[in-house]
Amino acid sequence: MRTLVRAVMVLATPALLAAQAPLEVGRLTFGPARQVAELDMGRLKGEPARLAWSPDGTQLYFQSVEGGYGTPKATHHYLIDVASGKRADLQVEPEWFSPYWTVKSHKNSPDVPGLVIDLSTEQRREQTTAVPRGGDLARGGTTTELGTSAEDATKAAYGSQMVTTHTMKLKGEPIGEFVNSVIVPGLTFAWGPKGTQVIAYSTVKGGRLQVMDAEGKKQEVPNTKDALLPAWSQDATKLAWLQKDGKRKLVLKIAEVR
Repeated sequence: MRTLVRAVMVLATPALLAAQAPLEVGRLTFGPARQVAELDMGRLKGEPARLAWSPDGTQLYFQSVEGGYGTPKATHHYLIDVASGKRADLQVEPEWFSPYWTVKSHKNSPDVPGLVIDLSTEQRREQTTAVPRGGDLARGGTTTELGTSAEDATKAAYGSQMVTTHTMKLKGEPIGEFVNSVIVPGLTFAWGPKGTQVIAYSTVKGGRLQVMDAEGKKQEVPNTKDALLPAWSQDATKLAWLQKDGKRKLVLKIAEVR
């Protein structure tokens, strides 16, 4: 019986995603962002890596990793109640996470054949600092460290060095940039649930959230900055994301999508 329940839970997610209808970006409205929880990464350890909605929309799964995104030495799992913001530790990721994340973070649109995120790599000379620059994590960044503000960085000694930059673009629009770092699928973007034909992403400059459709029409989610891990609820009525809030702290926010 337990095996049957697990199978039903896994199969229920794709079935729910397939029921969605295309969203008209020009007609979307976003409710005020609601703060659900504060995540102190100094206590939780590691860097933010995954954010996913449960099929019923009542919980969010959050994952952090230690030791770098490419080959983490430790992974931490948390379940956050959307209504109360209460956090619970998990030993492993929920069973519904994998099918959700496959849709959210894939290179290809789940709806439109041929709509693919383009990847490019270049070597370029950049001004660098001894500490992370403000907004770096939101765009992939030269480091995975949270914390140091743009003001702190300005005070640091600047130098110049060649860096390797990986850029993700969709219909010519940059949706992620990773400087001297591995590409982390889903860190800066999220395809909408299957059928919606949209993508949410964090802009390279400023980390503002945008929603774009298959034709390239865009709309900005109001009052967002330094956003990470955008995530659509599986009925496409809510958009969640993490927002930096000072040193080593993140705020989990949710906005209604109408």
